[in-house]
Amino acid sequence: MTVKIIKNRKLAGAVALAAMVNGFPLMALAQNEQSGVMLSEVSGEMSAKQLQQRLTELQARVDALTAPPAEIENPEPAKAPTFGNTNIQIGGYVKLDSIFSDYSDGSGATAGVGEDFLVPSTIPVGGAVRGEGGDVHYNAHAKSTRLFFKSATDVGAGSVKTHIEIDAMAGAQGDERISNSYAQRLRHAYVDWEIDGDRSLLAGQSWSTFFNVGALPEGLDFVGPVGTIFERQPQIRYTQSIGSGSLQVAAENPATTLYNGAENPYDDNRRPDLILRYNNRIGDLNYSIASMSRELAYDRTDASSESEQGHAVSLSGKWQLGRDDLRFMYSYGNALGRYLGLNSYRAGIIDPVSGDIELIDQHGGYIALRHFWNEQWRSNLVLSATAADNPGLVADTAPSSYQSLHVNLMYSPVPKMTLGGEYIFASKSVENISGQLADDEGDMQRMQLSVKYSF
Repeated sequence: MTVKIIKNRKLAGAVALAAMVNGFPLMALAQNEQSGVMLSEVSGEMSAKQLQQRLTELQARVDALTAPPAEIENPEPAKAPTFGNTNIQIGGYVKLDSIFSDYSDGSGATAGVGEDFLVPSTIPVGGAVRGEGGDVHYNAHAKSTRLFFKSATDVGAGSVKTHIEIDAMAGAQGDERISNSYAQRLRHAYVDWEIDGDRSLLAGQSWSTFFNVGALPEGLDFVGPVGTIFERQPQIRYTQSIGSGSLQVAAENPATTLYNGAENPYDDNRRPDLILRYNNRIGDLNYSIASMSRELAYDRTDASSESEQGHAVSLSGKWQLGRDDLRFMYSYGNALGRYLGLNSYRAGIIDPVSGDIELIDQHGGYIALRHFWNEQWRSNLVLSATAADNPGLVADTAPSSYQSLHVNLMYSPVPKMTLGGEYIFASKSVENISGQLADDEGDMQRMQLSVKYSF
């Protein structure tokens, strides 16, 4: 009699089951102490060869039962933010600013927008006896809350991207009586055609090519230091890679601001502002060098026109120091005007006798250090100043210089969330050429507390 010991429990069970189902004339099944099953008696009607064939078939069935399950296609594929071959991205942030301001020469900024963020020209001068300004003024708002829509579509060797962005800052509608409602305003609206890996063409409203936004310090104030270039406007810009860097050429929307003018700004330009900018890096230093040539123009009351061509340059960058970084900017020229410090100065002055335009040399900049205390805490220290070489034609109240200091502490308990506080000191000086003003300098101290979550 042939005896087999089946060590595999599953196979033993399958043999027993098959025996019952298929009518195997098994005489006895018993499990031994080694967890095997002894086939003690087999009917003489089944040969050893037949039994081996049945066992082989049963082993194949057991192998099939114990094999890992086949991959099943997900009947609900993962959702992707796409329309055809276009990827869509929606994002932005929600931000609350709580602001305590104290002015040396008045009870508040000379324009409401100066209460929402630092606008250097709105610092009051001479509105009170120096050192006896108004009490601390409190203001809270969520106007800087931002929403953007982006798209990217692959075309040929490149792609076409779009960007539309809005917020409610500097809006003229709404008030604080009941709803604190404020109208949305357009920040960005452009299409950027990346022709290939080396060339791109942007058309629409975006940051001026003269402004290196990557060098702007991190802060809680909406803009930051008085010495920054800050401008968004309609433009057409071509970018060409050159070695490890890139060259950008842009034609941007013009506007003219002049002292002694009837309008501010004048919109009488006959050609766009022309900007050339080069970007590159040396080790851990990213830098940009930008130059600008623009027309300053206005139409006289007799329908004739007057214009002057002005120029300016700007050097800016970011130097990575491990995790910390140092950011800087310096700009100089006789055509800065509205580009510098939120139109802190006007670009020129109209001679009241001849009607000619005299351009004004101006310069400004900042240096900013960002330091990470640990994974969640970081701080920024920003020092900034600007000045104008005003001619004797300007009024006593024409600004001559600005300074600012920003120092903050930021805490990010979870990704994309920032809670923090920022102290701001800013001052404004005016020309007072005649010496008749009792006070020619005013300053502002501000404490800003903010909560921001990006999505």
